[in-house]
Amino acid sequence: MAADARRPPALLSLGAGSAYADDRLDSVAAMAASGRVSYLGFDCLAERTMALAQVRRRQDPASGQDRRIAALVPLLRDYLAAGGKVVGNFGAANPDAARDDFSRALKEVELPGVRIGVIHGDDVRDLVHELDADLPELGTTVRALGDRVVSANAYLGAGGIVDCLREDAQIVLGGRLADPSLFVGPICHELGWDLDDWDRVGHATLVGHLLECGVHSTGGNYEDPPYRVVPDPHHLGFPIGEVSDGSVVVTKLPGTGGAVDAMTMKTQLYYEIHDPAAYLTPDVTADFTGLDVDDLGGDRVRISGARGTAWPETLKVLVGIDQGWRATGEMSYAGPGCVERARRAEEVVRARLAPYASQIDEMRVDLVGMDSILGDRLRGGYPAEVRLRLALRSTSYDVARTAAHETELLYFGPAGGGGNTSSVVPALGVTPAYVPRDLVPVRTEVGVA
Repeated sequence: MAADARRPPALLSLGAGSAYADDRLDSVAAMAASGRVSYLGFDCLAERTMALAQVRRRQDPASGQDRRIAALVPLLRDYLAAGGKVVGNFGAANPDAARDDFSRALKEVELPGVRIGVIHGDDVRDLVHELDADLPELGTTVRALGDRVVSANAYLGAGGIVDCLREDAQIVLGGRLADPSLFVGPICHELGWDLDDWDRVGHATLVGHLLECGVHSTGGNYEDPPYRVVPDPHHLGFPIGEVSDGSVVVTKLPGTGGAVDAMTMKTQLYYEIHDPAAYLTPDVTADFTGLDVDDLGGDRVRISGARGTAWPETLKVLVGIDQGWRATGEMSYAGPGCVERARRAEEVVRARLAPYASQIDEMRVDLVGMDSILGDRLRGGYPAEVRLRLALRSTSYDVARTAAHETELLYFGPAGGGGNTSSVVPALGVTPAYVPRDLVPVRTEVGVA
């Protein structure tokens, strides 16, 4: 059967622009200039990056948004001028600041009249206090932690994105918009799919899952040398989704590195999917167990068969908890006896910090190259070098600073220590909670930059 007969025509093409807060932007200009996509989706968040954004906003109320906006807009100028659209969770901890950054940058590139949609509602700190929400990972509740709960952001779905697009927004941004929802919204809006058409929303979620991780879908997460490699991993292309009703063809720009084939697609399909029969998102309970993956050759793979049932009755919330200060310190040892000298250094540091034990909430010391990841589960031969790493948390800045300084003092023994680094930074932990979705009102506003 000819390939064209097997593939329904694409109804909408979308491209990935970013997979996390500090992703490269060198591929964005090529994607925007390609004429291949109507939408670019920018995933800018993860649990860790959201926590860091909250730390920045606590230090500066005007901060907390994605920091790449000023650099991004010039790359998108012609794309936006031609009518291309952008959706992203650029807002992180501060959506209003992200809108202001876009407005300033658009003025600087002399592109007036761009409509920007902002989605609010993910900030549910007051709600989790009111509900005294359970924190199952910690075995406690929000109120029990009191003022230590400094943020709470619900994962929002595609509804707010669709609302903004209906008001002709070219740029849509929010805070903790769920990763696949960045693509579900444009797909459902453009193709006229209802947000309770569960099988179609399940299909749109499949597309979002394949695109939101960027180069994971083009071989980055697939590479495992020497067993699995892709061409030119130094210039991996970002994925493009050509969406039809019931199937999607994933591809990438010609001449870019990496690969789009059955294996790279399957690797991404099971990435971060806890239950392929019930992948829970704010938009749908997606079922990926009946997927067909058809490698069409030429960096084109057709995937179909996603289904869906009703969305969960609760929304996941990322709760940020003030944990005081995090101190780290490192020192390297090499050559014969390096392990024994590093162990002696650990002994010294632990003894020096013993008087502060009541003020240390958590502490660990690892030998990178020996036991920092696998512990004692996999033993190798004697290493040529190791790096001692101390990490601890304390509500006392002075204790944290003392701990970091103790690793620097290892220059004075045991012998041969070198390359010390240390830091003390605010510690903001994150943990999940769940709230009834009908208690999380979503508000949108669309205005001209």
